[in-house]
Amino acid sequence: MSGPLLKSDSEVVVVDLGYQALSVPALQIIDIQQDDAAAAAEAEASDSGLYVAADLDDVSTADAAARFGPAVVIVSSPAGLGSGFFVNRKGYLVTNYHVIMKQKRLAVTRFVKEDGILRKAVYRDVKIIAVDPFHDLAVLRIESRPEDGEIVPLIFSPSGKTRPGEKIFVIGNPMGLERTVTEGIVSQAARNFEGKLYIQVDAAVNPGNSGGPLFNRRGQVIGVCNMGAVRLQGLNFAIPARHVTYLLDHLDDYAYDEANSESGFIYPEAPPRFGKSEDKDDETADGGH
Repeated sequence: MSGPLLKSDSEVVVVDLGYQALSVPALQIIDIQQDDAAAAAEAEASDSGLYVAADLDDVSTADAAARFGPAVVIVSSPAGLGSGFFVNRKGYLVTNYHVIMKQKRLAVTRFVKEDGILRKAVYRDVKIIAVDPFHDLAVLRIESRPEDGEIVPLIFSPSGKTRPGEKIFVIGNPMGLERTVTEGIVSQAARNFEGKLYIQVDAAVNPGNSGGPLFNRRGQVIGVCNMGAVRLQGLNFAIPARHVTYLLDHLDDYAYDEANSESGFIYPEAPPRFGKSEDKDDETADGGH
């Protein structure tokens, strides 16, 4: 068999077969052969324990969607739904803060393919681990061990860099339409909104895409979709992946406090000036995405 090597240690070898990950006891492995590209990618991979960043080869959107699509999930609450994605096999996943804001009863739905049949696996024992309201990010964890096959996490770009014109694609659940794939290009790599920089893309992003991954042409995560222009087309935005990896590297500093659902250790915004319009929805909106 052949495929990307996801894990190899003294106990088990895990190979990505596209639609599922195959775990083989290490004692049953006679030999492992890697091409130069795969060996280089593995050598440059860095694993903090919570996520992986590695160099990957260019891949078609169709192949990348088949390989990485199972890592994209639906994050739902009584208030609505959004998207999210697994960052490791321990059940940690990333979404937007506004998707889970003020919510405590969450559910995560992943899509599992068995014997060629796709089915939903719903997990209701979901814990909020950390929140970063300033960058609109949240880290969740599935508390119950998934019994529906091993989780295949997404891979971050080591540099996180992108540039205008670069091809990208998005996987999410817009308007509840599960596993929707859209593609486009980076329109601007650093668009400034209220002192925060976003990746501007022209790929279709709609309500329900919030928290879903933004991929580059190699299938690496370079951002998290979080907002788009209202009543306009092709003006959508994502949070750069560097803020995601920083959050994952500093979970203790952003730890979620169950007694204070607005935690995240940030200062609240100052009250609006008298007479100043508070309606920003004429230009951009992030609550529905």
